[in-house]
Amino acid sequence: MSVDVPLTAEDVLRIAACKDRGPSREAMVIAYGYHRIACDLARHLGRAANNWYCYATWTSKAVGESLDLRPGSPFLTDFGRRLGVPRRLRRLFRGALLTLLGPSYQLGLALANRAIFLETASLAVALWKDDSPGAYLKVRAGGEAEMPPEFLSDLLEDADERYLRDAAELFAEARAEQDPARRAELMLGANIALSAYEQKRAQKALELVLYRPVRWLTRVSWRSARSLVTGRPFRRFRLYSAPHERQPWLTRVLEQAWAGLYTRRLFSVRTPVSDIRVGRPLAAPPAVDAARAWAPIRDDRVRKLAAEFVPEDVEAATAPVANWVTYEDRMRFIVSYFRMYQTVGALYDPPFDPALAAELHEEMAAGLLPEAVDALPAAGRSRKGRLLPRLRRRTYRYPTETDPDAYEMARFDFEPFLEAIALDASGR
Repeated sequence: MSVDVPLTAEDVLRIAACKDRGPSREAMVIAYGYHRIACDLARHLGRAANNWYCYATWTSKAVGESLDLRPGSPFLTDFGRRLGVPRRLRRLFRGALLTLLGPSYQLGLALANRAIFLETASLAVALWKDDSPGAYLKVRAGGEAEMPPEFLSDLLEDADERYLRDAAELFAEARAEQDPARRAELMLGANIALSAYEQKRAQKALELVLYRPVRWLTRVSWRSARSLVTGRPFRRFRLYSAPHERQPWLTRVLEQAWAGLYTRRLFSVRTPVSDIRVGRPLAAPPAVDAARAWAPIRDDRVRKLAAEFVPEDVEAATAPVANWVTYEDRMRFIVSYFRMYQTVGALYDPPFDPALAAELHEEMAAGLLPEAVDALPAAGRSRKGRLLPRLRRRTYRYPTETDPDAYEMARFDFEPFLEAIALDASGR
């Protein structure tokens, strides 16, 4: 796989479907995949404005760092430092943290990261196919399996697919646009639409990951002890995955407090020019004129997309996030981030040093590619009401010799749960 050759849908599927990497390494490979796609799209859209995959590169890199829970990992070291944990207690702190986070922290976040990469990256590589209408791949919670794993529907929330079609249309128009300012607006709209979709898809995974410590303390730990004594099992995943509003009062209060602490003190994304701390007001990066970044949006569609999430008042739009789990607050900050950083060309920089980038480049070709086993024709309409060019849905499977237990989260296989959905013709 050459870095000079654009990624294909098969490359994306192979990267997302590989089950033989640890969660942290997996997120790093995905981050490098996003970087490759960002550079691929820049051949059509230029680099005067950032496309969504530039931002996804650095966010996925941050996810990879947070999934590294080995002794002495930078994430754990920074975590302990920010909470003021004395050095002599770091080992005890790590043990307590691993108990509170549990396996669902790494496995749930990694699975959601793989699924979102599959869906958003497959859309990008299919935008301008010359031989047939492009199609993005989607992970379906129901799928064709007789017994769908419970965790899948509790990790991937339904999201409005109109956002993906909007993104495809806006990217296509941006490609044909000669005016740099208008092209930048169209790209901003596509970026907002993609985030609106993928952040909604990730909503349940974020709730599971961030609320899990509190739910373990208040609802699961004592039931586990009782189960050990009585031999009576209980459905612990159901307790972990129940919505916040359906939790007992004490659990809800503690969840809000913990998520607020995480948001204010712990979560950040390191970019080439600054560290984005979501619990602090969003400031303009160096050499960016904030007034120019917040100039009125002229395109009606883009303005309406932005207005779904961002208030007109700049101070309110760039205010700190109170709880990163809240979709509306999260999207408000993300859209503001897009506007502030849209012209920061450093986001196209490679996210890893050359030696590590070469390793990840080689890993992107590892793993077996699921093969299409059936295709079911269907019909549909686009946002504007015109007929789509022929909607095709496909499911995929692995060769049987490498197909593991599809019902274990640690080795989850996308096999019965993928479908290919054609993009609008204007996205070609």
